[in-house]
Amino acid sequence: MNTELIGQSWDKLAGKHQEMVATFYDRFFDKFPHYRKFFPESMEHQLKRMVETIALLARVTDETEVTHPHLVKVGSRHTGYSLTREDLDNFKTVFVQVVGEYCADDWNQEYQESWTEAFEQHIIPYMMHGLKMSQAH
Repeated sequence: MNTELIGQSWDKLAGKHQEMVATFYDRFFDKFPHYRKFFPESMEHQLKRMVETIALLARVTDETEVTHPHLVKVGSRHTGYSLTREDLDNFKTVFVQVVGEYCADDWNQEYQESWTEAFEQHIIPYMMHGLKMSQAH
């Protein structure tokens, strides 16, 4: 996973982070309408939190002592939704696609692989860990 490319691609979206995340959620709900019920009617707070989390990951992806506990906490906050690995894969697929669209001509296979690996190696495993820890209690 190339953490530098993750940071670079996020920087390319400066000024468009909230718009990109809003587009992600619109596309996510279009593709997977059954997830909409898990979110509040007003998405303003959710958009802000998502931008903050992605910004943290884009800045410090390789600083696992910062990112991993945060991702476990995010996972634990989603316990009541009975999410599975497949749910997080659905999220990843749409998210990486939308980031790529927003990066436009700057997007390439290396960026795609870096974001996909970030989900596969960090985001999904540590969110799943948070989900499992909370379900065990």
